[in-house]
Amino acid sequence: MNILAIFLTLFISLTPSSNFKCDNELLEATIRNNLNGDFAVTNDLEKIDEGSFVVLNWKDTSLMLPISFNKNEISFTDKKWLWSYRDNVRGLHIDAPRFAELMPNGKIIDYECEIA
Repeated sequence: MNILAIFLTLFISLTPSSNFKCDNELLEATIRNNLNGDFAVTNDLEKIDEGSFVVLNWKDTSLMLPISFNKNEISFTDKKWLWSYRDNVRGLHIDAPRFAELMPNGKIIDYECEIA
């Protein structure tokens, strides 16, 4: 019975790692809720609020991306950069989130990410 409870807990709580390797470089991702102005760190994707954002530190780049409001997605974007744990195309991918950059010429560069 305890094994079943643990198994169900894994599906109820979506807790991604905060450390990834993206294009062979360490990336640190921190999600913060800010609906009430408290900037509280959250590790459960099911508990992010409408004011949440992700802070990404990668190479010489620091980004703060607000939550996108795309239906059925868990993603953050500033329209140039995208960090996504679930989207309508690939589904759920918390172990290998999508990290993409929109270039000025319209080309999208996807950086391959995996848990570090």
